[in-house]
Amino acid sequence: MAKKKCIECGKDGSSKVKDVKTGLMQLKISDKTIDNANDDDQLCLKCCEKLECRHALEMYNYNKSVLMPEEFDVLLKSGRSWIPIALAQLPAQDSSNDDVQIGALGNNNSTQNTSSTSTQSSDRITTANELERLSQLRHDEFKRQWQKNRTVQFKNDKIAILMRGQGAQVQFIVAYDQVTREGFRLMAIDEGKSVDGGAGFSGGISSYYYFQKINYVR
Repeated sequence: MAKKKCIECGKDGSSKVKDVKTGLMQLKISDKTIDNANDDDQLCLKCCEKLECRHALEMYNYNKSVLMPEEFDVLLKSGRSWIPIALAQLPAQDSSNDDVQIGALGNNNSTQNTSSTSTQSSDRITTANELERLSQLRHDEFKRQWQKNRTVQFKNDKIAILMRGQGAQVQFIVAYDQVTREGFRLMAIDEGKSVDGGAGFSGGISSYYYFQKINYVR
């Protein structure tokens, strides 16, 4: 069965117009070419990009309105061809803060990992759904900083997690002393695994100590 041709350029199609229409409806965008096409018609990748460019500003504004700042930052780096067009149409005060690139039409939940600094305000309260999305979005970034089975498990400018493991008591004391000097406050202790039947053992091993920078303690 011959592959359907793109309704705009005549080359082999890669995307069903039905799917493109769904994306445009989500973005509340009307496009004459797509609106008049049949659902089983096709567009090629190049013409999909041209479609995005025709509606660059609308796509930009929609994504910015529905995504968390962290998600928007990631999407801004995806390198879509319509981004320069959208940025050129933004007022000067808006475009000065958005010098990287945003994601694709109808792909608002597909993000790439990034180690960029979060722009989220500390005063912003996330919903449960947003927090779940954020935990997935920044998973790899935080995992790269996680040091499993080491005295300093994790540390950034807001939190620190230390492990008091067997045979590393002095290292733990040094790390505890340092984070205290830097203004971190101990918030919680996880006693770790208990030891059963071992002479001389009465508590847990591999205890975890959770610190928070005092600036962020409320």
